Amino acid sequence: MRRIVTTVLLASALLGAGASAALAQFATAPMSPAEVVVIDRVRDGTMITVQGEAIGEHLRAMGGGRWVNILGDDVGLGIWVTDEMAEEIEYFGDYRHDGDIVRVTGILNVACEQHGGEFDVHARDFEIVERGGPREHDIQPLKGLIGIAGLAVAFGLWRHYVRRRDRRLV
Repeated sequence: MRRIVTTVLLASALLGAGASAALAQFATAPMSPAEVVVIDRVRDGTMITVQGEAIGEHLRAMGGGRWVNILGDDVGLGIWVTDEMAEEIEYFGDYRHDGDIVRVTGILNVACEQHGGEFDVHARDFEIVERGGPREHDIQPLKGLIGIAGLAVAFGLWRHYVRRRDRRLV
């Protein structure tokens, strides 16, 4: 009987430790900007971690610091960072580049008083998870041929219009 009780207690302790480790890992897992935008508004003023691709460029913020927009799951989110944090970003995502993937831990503001009531995150911790770089685009000759054919048709229609117009004027 004693062995059974000891085994049950040991098994429940191990299961409890595993569950608490899983919960701790889930609590620190970074959210995407899409998850942050739909977050419960009662979390205003709490610390969150968000991860996404830095896009556009960093913009000067009123009162110091910089704005960095990050993209994740097709949703952008404005992050207020210090000038030093913004300088760490090497590539911003655009047509020609994949942006750096950044992880930001900061304070969530549903209606930030400092920035005119904007929904934003004020960064406390900032790290580059993965560097971006130049993006390669495949050349698609078929699209070029279609474009040239379209220009030829447009030129032909324009010439036809000019001839008909000139006949009316005479």
